[in-house]
Parts: sequence; structure tokens; C-alpha cells
Amino acid sequence: MIEVHVIDVPEFRPMVETQSNNPDVTVTGPTKGYWTIQAPTELVFSRKAMKMKPAVWYGIFTGGLNGEIAEWGRDEVRVIGTNKPL
Repeated sequence: MIEVHVIDVPEFRPMVETQSNNPDVTVTGPTKGYWTIQAPTELVFSRKAMKMKPAVWYGIFTGGLNGEIAEWGRDEVRVIGTNKPL
């Protein structure tokens, strides 16, 4: 299971809002200042769709994640599951 922890601040709220509309994703929180976004196979975030400034975009994982960043470009990031032990 992939998990992305999102700090509960307005700058990162688009991450929560866009994934809340995805039927394959579970969003919970906020709990102790963080939202948790979970998916079984992959999570894809689009900077342009979320209307994020580049400075915010490069900090989207400051809350932490359980998974592997498979692709991270200027406008899209894809997180996949990992077989590595935690």
C-alpha cells in the first residue's frame, strides 16, 4: 500500500482535494496535522491540475511517504509501491 502524508496547510490542500475524487484512493484526516493519501498500486499528482507554484511543488513530500518515486518531473510525479523492506 502506498501512503503519502500531506501537511494540513492550504498550500498542500490541492493534493488532498484532487485525490479525494479518485475512487481508487483513500484519503483520511487530518490527524495530528496530516492528511494520509493511500492507494494500492500508484499515485499520480499533476502540478498544473493542482495549480501549484513550482516552489510548493518541490516540497510536496515534506510530510513523508511510503512508496517509491518512479517519476518526478516539472509537472507530474508518480509514486508506486515498493518491494523494499521498511
